[in-house]
Amino acid sequence: MIFYSILTIGYCLLFILLLIGLLLHKQTFNSVQYSVSIIICARNEDKVITNLLKSLEAIEYPADKYEVLLINDDSSDSTEKIMKDFSFKHSNWKQYDHIKKENSPKGKKGALTFGINQSKGEIILVTDADCIVQPNWIQSMVSCFDKYTGMVLGYSPVKKRKDLLSIYQRFDTLCEGTTAVASVAYNKPTHSNARNLAFRKIVFDEVGGYESVGHIDTGDDFYLSKLIKEKTNWKFNYNTNQQSFVYTDEIISIRKFLHQQLRRNSKAFDLGLPLFLMGSWVIIFHLILLFLIFSGSIIGLYLLIIKVIAEMLPALAGAKLLKEEGLIKYFPILWIVYPIIYLSSQILGSLRFYKWK
Repeated sequence: MIFYSILTIGYCLLFILLLIGLLLHKQTFNSVQYSVSIIICARNEDKVITNLLKSLEAIEYPADKYEVLLINDDSSDSTEKIMKDFSFKHSNWKQYDHIKKENSPKGKKGALTFGINQSKGEIILVTDADCIVQPNWIQSMVSCFDKYTGMVLGYSPVKKRKDLLSIYQRFDTLCEGTTAVASVAYNKPTHSNARNLAFRKIVFDEVGGYESVGHIDTGDDFYLSKLIKEKTNWKFNYNTNQQSFVYTDEIISIRKFLHQQLRRNSKAFDLGLPLFLMGSWVIIFHLILLFLIFSGSIIGLYLLIIKVIAEMLPALAGAKLLKEEGLIKYFPILWIVYPIIYLSSQILGSLRFYKWK
Protein backbone atom coordinates (compact mmCIF):
# COMPACT_ATOMS: atom_id res chain seq x y z
CA MET A 1 0.00 0.00 0.00
CA ILE A 2 2.87 2.37 0.79
CA PHE A 3 4.37 1.68 -2.64
CA TYR A 4 1.08 2.53 -4.39
CA SER A 5 0.75 5.71 -2.32
CA ILE A 6 4.26 6.92 -3.19
CA LEU A 7 3.74 6.07 -6.86
CA THR A 8 0.43 7.94 -6.98
CA ILE A 9 1.69 10.99 -5.08
CA GLY A 10 4.63 11.27 -7.48
CA TYR A 11 2.29 11.01 -10.46
CA CYS A 12 0.00 13.70 -9.07
CA LEU A 13 2.96 16.00 -8.38
CA LEU A 14 3.87 15.92 -12.06
CA PHE A 15 0.46 17.28 -13.00
CA ILE A 16 0.53 19.84 -10.21
CA LEU A 17 3.78 21.13 -11.71
CA LEU A 18 2.09 21.22 -15.11
CA LEU A 19 -0.82 23.23 -13.75
CA ILE A 20 1.46 25.68 -11.96
CA GLY A 21 3.47 26.15 -15.16
CA LEU A 22 0.29 26.91 -17.11
CA LEU A 23 -0.80 29.41 -14.48
CA LEU A 24 2.62 31.07 -14.59
CA HIS A 25 2.46 31.51 -18.37
CA LYS A 26 2.42 35.14 -19.45
CA GLN A 27 2.00 36.32 -23.02
CA THR A 28 4.45 39.21 -23.55
CA PHE A 29 4.89 41.33 -26.67
CA ASN A 30 7.18 44.02 -28.00
CA SER A 31 6.92 46.15 -31.14
CA VAL A 32 10.41 45.53 -32.58
CA GLN A 33 10.36 44.37 -36.20
CA TYR A 34 13.33 42.06 -36.53
CA SER A 35 14.72 40.94 -39.86
CA VAL A 36 13.36 37.45 -40.47
CA SER A 37 14.29 34.48 -42.63
CA ILE A 38 11.49 31.97 -43.20
CA ILE A 39 13.03 28.62 -44.12
CA ILE A 40 10.94 25.89 -45.74
CA CYS A 41 12.62 22.54 -46.33
CA ALA A 42 10.66 20.03 -48.36
CA ARG A 43 11.18 16.63 -49.91
CA ASN A 44 8.51 15.18 -52.23
CA GLU A 45 5.75 17.48 -50.97
CA ASP A 46 4.19 18.57 -54.28
CA LYS A 47 0.70 17.52 -53.15
CA VAL A 48 0.61 19.96 -50.23
CA ILE A 49 3.27 22.67 -50.55
CA THR A 50 1.26 24.95 -52.85
CA ASN A 51 -1.22 25.71 -50.05
CA LEU A 52 1.62 26.67 -47.72
CA LEU A 53 3.27 28.93 -50.30
CA LYS A 54 -0.03 30.67 -51.04
CA SER A 55 -0.46 31.36 -47.32
CA LEU A 56 3.08 32.78 -47.18
CA GLU A 57 2.16 35.14 -50.03
CA ALA A 58 -0.50 36.63 -47.76
CA ILE A 59 2.00 37.48 -44.98
CA GLU A 60 1.55 41.00 -43.58
CA TYR A 61 5.06 42.18 -42.69
CA PRO A 62 7.33 44.73 -44.39
CA ALA A 63 8.77 43.03 -47.47
CA ASP A 64 12.21 44.51 -46.84
CA LYS A 65 12.23 42.94 -43.36
CA TYR A 66 11.83 39.30 -44.30
CA GLU A 67 12.87 36.70 -46.84
CA VAL A 68 11.51 33.29 -47.77
CA LEU A 69 14.07 30.57 -48.48
CA LEU A 70 12.68 27.45 -50.18
CA ILE A 71 15.01 24.47 -49.83
CA ASN A 72 14.39 21.51 -52.10
CA ASP A 73 15.74 18.50 -50.19
CA ASP A 74 16.45 15.99 -52.96
CA SER A 75 12.85 15.69 -54.22
CA SER A 76 11.95 13.30 -57.02
CA ASP A 77 8.52 14.84 -57.72
CA SER A 78 7.59 18.40 -58.82
CA THR A 79 8.36 20.07 -55.46
CA GLU A 80 11.38 21.89 -56.91
CA LYS A 81 9.39 23.28 -59.87
CA ILE A 82 6.62 24.55 -57.60
CA MET A 83 9.19 26.25 -55.37
CA LYS A 84 10.86 27.91 -58.37
CA ASP A 85 7.54 29.10 -59.81
CA PHE A 86 6.65 30.84 -56.55
CA SER A 87 10.12 32.27 -55.90
CA PHE A 88 10.24 33.90 -59.36
CA LYS A 89 7.21 36.00 -58.42
CA HIS A 90 8.76 37.62 -55.33
CA SER A 91 11.97 39.59 -54.99
CA ASN A 92 12.42 38.49 -51.35
CA TRP A 93 11.94 34.77 -52.09
CA LYS A 94 14.78 32.45 -53.06
CA GLN A 95 14.90 28.78 -54.02
CA TYR A 96 17.85 26.47 -53.38
CA ASP A 97 18.63 22.82 -53.94
CA HIS A 98 20.23 21.07 -51.00
CA ILE A 99 22.86 18.65 -52.26
CA LYS A 100 23.41 15.94 -49.68
CA LYS A 101 27.03 15.34 -48.71
CA GLU A 102 28.56 12.45 -46.84
CA ASN A 103 29.22 14.55 -43.74
CA SER A 104 25.88 16.41 -43.83
CA PRO A 105 23.56 16.09 -40.81
CA LYS A 106 20.99 13.34 -41.31
CA GLY A 107 17.32 13.83 -42.10
CA LYS A 108 15.91 17.34 -42.26
CA LYS A 109 18.79 18.78 -40.21
CA GLY A 110 21.07 18.88 -43.26
CA ALA A 111 18.62 20.93 -45.35
CA LEU A 112 17.88 23.24 -42.43
CA THR A 113 21.57 23.85 -41.79
CA PHE A 114 22.06 24.64 -45.48
CA GLY A 115 19.12 27.05 -45.43
CA ILE A 116 20.29 28.81 -42.27
CA ASN A 117 23.74 29.25 -43.81
CA GLN A 118 22.11 31.10 -46.75
CA SER A 119 19.87 33.25 -44.54
CA LYS A 120 20.30 36.94 -43.71
CA GLY A 121 17.65 37.39 -41.02
CA GLU A 122 18.26 37.86 -37.32
CA ILE A 123 15.31 35.56 -36.56
CA ILE A 124 14.82 32.19 -38.24
CA LEU A 125 11.22 31.06 -38.66
CA VAL A 126 10.46 27.50 -39.75
CA THR A 127 7.37 25.50 -40.61
CA ASP A 128 6.55 22.36 -42.62
CA ALA A 129 5.31 21.95 -46.18
CA ASP A 130 1.92 20.55 -45.09
CA CYS A 131 1.05 23.61 -42.99
CA ILE A 132 -0.87 26.87 -43.43
CA VAL A 133 0.38 30.09 -41.80
CA GLN A 134 -1.69 33.14 -40.95
CA PRO A 135 -1.09 36.69 -42.26
CA ASN A 136 0.21 37.93 -38.88
CA TRP A 137 2.38 34.88 -38.21
CA ILE A 138 5.72 36.69 -38.47
CA GLN A 139 4.67 39.72 -36.44
CA SER A 140 3.13 37.60 -33.70
CA MET A 141 6.14 35.31 -33.36
CA VAL A 142 8.84 37.99 -33.40
CA SER A 143 6.89 40.11 -30.91
CA CYS A 144 7.60 37.43 -28.29
CA PHE A 145 11.35 38.05 -28.45
CA ASP A 146 12.98 40.30 -25.89
CA LYS A 147 16.73 40.75 -25.50
CA TYR A 148 16.95 37.62 -23.33
CA THR A 149 14.87 35.29 -25.55
CA GLY A 150 16.64 32.84 -27.84
CA MET A 151 13.72 30.68 -29.01
CA VAL A 152 9.95 31.12 -29.30
CA LEU A 153 7.78 28.02 -29.52
CA GLY A 154 4.43 28.14 -31.29
CA TYR A 155 1.28 26.05 -31.45
CA SER A 156 0.30 24.07 -34.56
CA PRO A 157 -3.22 22.65 -34.29
CA VAL A 158 -4.57 19.95 -36.56
CA LYS A 159 -7.49 21.15 -38.68
CA LYS A 160 -10.85 20.24 -37.19
CA ARG A 161 -12.62 17.20 -38.59
CA LYS A 162 -15.03 14.79 -36.93
CA ASP A 163 -13.33 11.46 -37.63
CA LEU A 164 -11.74 9.70 -34.67
CA LEU A 165 -8.20 9.78 -36.09
CA SER A 166 -8.41 13.56 -36.52
CA ILE A 167 -9.77 14.01 -33.00
CA TYR A 168 -6.95 11.91 -31.58
CA GLN A 169 -4.33 13.93 -33.49
CA ARG A 170 -5.84 17.16 -32.23
CA PHE A 171 -5.77 15.85 -28.66
CA ASP A 172 -2.20 14.61 -29.05
CA THR A 173 -1.15 18.04 -30.32
CA LEU A 174 -2.99 19.69 -27.43
CA CYS A 175 -1.23 17.50 -24.86
CA GLU A 176 2.14 18.24 -26.40
CA GLY A 177 1.40 21.97 -26.54
CA THR A 178 0.09 22.06 -22.97
CA THR A 179 3.22 20.34 -21.69
CA ALA A 180 5.42 22.68 -23.71
CA VAL A 181 3.69 25.82 -22.40
CA ALA A 182 4.02 24.60 -18.81
CA SER A 183 7.65 23.54 -19.13
CA VAL A 184 8.64 26.80 -20.83
CA ALA A 185 7.43 28.59 -17.68
CA TYR A 186 10.34 26.84 -15.92
CA ASN A 187 12.60 27.61 -18.94
CA LYS A 188 13.00 23.87 -19.52
CA PRO A 189 10.90 23.03 -22.60
CA THR A 190 10.08 19.35 -23.02
CA HIS A 191 8.77 19.80 -26.56
CA SER A 192 9.20 22.11 -29.52
CA ASN A 193 7.35 21.84 -32.81
CA ALA A 194 9.04 22.32 -36.20
CA ARG A 195 5.67 23.30 -37.67
CA ASN A 196 5.87 26.59 -35.76
CA LEU A 197 9.24 27.59 -34.37
CA ALA A 198 11.39 30.74 -34.22
CA PHE A 199 14.93 31.21 -32.97
CA ARG A 200 17.81 33.66 -33.22
CA LYS A 201 20.39 32.80 -35.85
CA ILE A 202 23.20 33.66 -33.42
CA VAL A 203 21.78 31.10 -30.98
CA PHE A 204 21.90 28.39 -33.63
CA ASP A 205 25.54 29.28 -34.26
CA GLU A 206 26.29 29.48 -30.53
CA VAL A 207 25.29 25.84 -29.94
CA GLY A 208 27.16 24.67 -33.03
CA GLY A 209 24.02 24.02 -35.03
CA TYR A 210 23.29 20.32 -35.39
CA GLU A 211 26.93 19.26 -35.35
CA SER A 212 26.65 17.24 -32.14
CA VAL A 213 23.33 15.58 -33.09
CA GLY A 214 23.71 15.34 -36.87
CA HIS A 215 23.92 11.55 -36.74
CA ILE A 216 20.28 11.33 -35.54
CA ASP A 217 17.74 11.33 -38.36
CA THR A 218 14.81 12.88 -36.43
CA GLY A 219 14.13 15.66 -33.95
CA ASP A 220 15.54 18.82 -35.56
CA ASP A 221 13.18 20.88 -33.37
CA PHE A 222 13.60 18.85 -30.16
CA TYR A 223 17.40 18.64 -30.27
CA LEU A 224 17.84 22.32 -31.07
CA SER A 225 15.77 23.39 -28.08
CA LYS A 226 17.62 20.83 -25.96
CA LEU A 227 21.01 22.22 -27.03
CA ILE A 228 19.91 25.78 -26.27
CA LYS A 229 18.63 24.70 -22.86
CA GLU A 230 21.81 22.85 -21.95
CA LYS A 231 24.51 25.03 -23.51
CA THR A 232 23.29 28.62 -23.21
CA ASN A 233 21.58 31.08 -20.87
CA TRP A 234 18.99 32.16 -23.44
CA LYS A 235 15.34 32.17 -22.40
CA PHE A 236 12.43 30.42 -24.07
CA ASN A 237 8.96 31.81 -24.70
CA TYR A 238 5.75 30.16 -25.87
CA ASN A 239 3.35 32.09 -28.10
CA THR A 240 -0.30 31.32 -27.29
CA ASN A 241 -1.68 34.16 -29.41
CA GLN A 242 -4.13 32.60 -31.85
CA GLN A 243 -2.79 34.76 -34.70
CA SER A 244 0.48 32.82 -34.46
CA PHE A 245 -1.11 29.38 -34.83
CA VAL A 246 0.08 27.36 -37.82
CA TYR A 247 -2.55 24.89 -39.00
CA THR A 248 -1.81 21.47 -40.42
CA ASP A 249 -3.88 18.73 -42.05
CA GLU A 250 -4.51 15.48 -40.27
CA ILE A 251 -2.73 12.34 -41.41
CA ILE A 252 -5.44 10.18 -42.94
CA SER A 253 -3.34 7.03 -43.36
CA ILE A 254 -3.18 4.95 -40.18
CA ARG A 255 0.17 3.52 -41.28
CA LYS A 256 1.69 6.98 -41.78
CA PHE A 257 0.16 8.14 -38.50
CA LEU A 258 1.74 5.27 -36.57
CA HIS A 259 5.16 5.91 -38.10
CA GLN A 260 4.82 9.61 -37.24
CA GLN A 261 4.01 8.73 -33.63
CA LEU A 262 7.03 6.43 -33.43
CA ARG A 263 9.33 9.08 -34.89
CA ARG A 264 8.06 11.86 -32.66
CA ASN A 265 8.26 9.73 -29.53
CA SER A 266 11.65 8.18 -30.26
CA LYS A 267 13.67 10.42 -27.97
CA ALA A 268 13.03 9.01 -24.49
CA PHE A 269 16.72 8.22 -23.98
CA ASP A 270 17.72 11.75 -25.02
CA LEU A 271 15.46 13.69 -22.67
CA GLY A 272 18.06 14.05 -19.92
CA LEU A 273 17.94 12.26 -16.59
CA PRO A 274 15.18 14.32 -14.83
CA LEU A 275 12.72 14.05 -17.74
CA PHE A 276 13.65 10.43 -18.37
CA LEU A 277 12.88 9.58 -14.74
CA MET A 278 9.56 11.45 -14.94
CA GLY A 279 8.64 9.58 -18.10
CA SER A 280 9.62 6.27 -16.54
CA TRP A 281 7.45 7.10 -13.51
CA VAL A 282 4.48 7.72 -15.80
CA ILE A 283 5.00 4.42 -17.63
CA ILE A 284 5.37 2.44 -14.39
CA PHE A 285 2.25 4.09 -12.94
CA HIS A 286 0.15 3.11 -15.95
CA LEU A 287 1.50 -0.43 -16.09
CA ILE A 288 0.68 -1.01 -12.43
CA LEU A 289 -2.72 0.67 -12.86
CA LEU A 290 -3.47 -1.65 -15.77
CA PHE A 291 -2.43 -4.67 -13.74
CA LEU A 292 -4.59 -3.67 -10.76
CA ILE A 293 -7.65 -3.01 -12.91
CA PHE A 294 -7.45 -6.35 -14.72
CA SER A 295 -6.79 -8.19 -11.46
CA GLY A 296 -10.02 -6.75 -10.02
CA SER A 297 -8.32 -4.86 -7.19
CA ILE A 298 -10.30 -2.01 -5.63
CA ILE A 299 -7.01 -0.10 -5.40
CA GLY A 300 -6.99 0.06 -9.20
CA LEU A 301 -10.34 1.88 -9.16
CA TYR A 302 -9.06 4.39 -6.60
CA LEU A 303 -5.91 5.04 -8.63
CA LEU A 304 -7.98 5.49 -11.80
CA ILE A 305 -10.16 8.13 -10.11
CA ILE A 306 -7.10 9.95 -8.78
CA LYS A 307 -5.47 9.80 -12.23
CA VAL A 308 -8.49 11.41 -13.92
CA ILE A 309 -8.70 14.18 -11.31
CA ALA A 310 -4.95 14.87 -11.46
CA GLU A 311 -4.99 15.15 -15.25
CA MET A 312 -8.26 17.05 -15.54
CA LEU A 313 -7.20 20.51 -14.32
CA PRO A 314 -4.08 20.99 -16.48
CA ALA A 315 -5.92 19.47 -19.47
CA LEU A 316 -8.77 21.97 -19.12
CA ALA A 317 -6.35 24.86 -18.55
CA GLY A 318 -4.34 23.87 -21.63
CA ALA A 319 -7.48 23.51 -23.78
CA LYS A 320 -8.59 27.01 -22.79
CA LEU A 321 -5.16 28.55 -23.33
CA LEU A 322 -4.69 26.96 -26.77
CA LYS A 323 -8.30 27.49 -27.91
CA GLU A 324 -9.14 23.77 -28.04
CA GLU A 325 -12.22 23.78 -25.78
CA GLY A 326 -14.09 21.79 -28.42
CA LEU A 327 -12.05 18.73 -27.49
CA ILE A 328 -13.34 18.67 -23.92
CA LYS A 329 -16.44 16.65 -24.84
CA TYR A 330 -14.18 13.87 -26.17
CA PHE A 331 -12.07 13.66 -22.99
CA PRO A 332 -13.69 10.49 -21.55
CA ILE A 333 -12.74 8.28 -24.49
CA LEU A 334 -9.43 10.07 -25.13
CA TRP A 335 -8.30 9.44 -21.56
CA ILE A 336 -8.57 5.72 -22.29
CA VAL A 337 -7.05 5.67 -25.79
CA TYR A 338 -4.33 8.30 -25.44
CA PRO A 339 -2.13 6.67 -22.76
CA ILE A 340 -2.15 3.36 -24.65
CA ILE A 341 -0.99 4.84 -27.97
CA TYR A 342 1.35 7.44 -26.48
CA LEU A 343 3.17 5.19 -24.03
CA SER A 344 3.43 2.36 -26.55
CA SER A 345 4.94 4.69 -29.15
CA GLN A 346 7.37 6.03 -26.54
CA ILE A 347 8.72 2.55 -25.90
CA LEU A 348 8.73 1.30 -29.51
CA GLY A 349 9.90 4.63 -30.93
CA SER A 350 12.87 4.72 -28.57
CA LEU A 351 13.85 1.32 -29.96
CA ARG A 352 13.77 2.89 -33.47
CA PHE A 353 10.78 0.90 -34.78
CA TYR A 354 9.86 3.50 -37.38
CA LYS A 355 10.43 4.37 -41.02
CA TRP A 356 11.94 7.66 -42.15
CA LYS A 357 10.85 8.88 -45.57
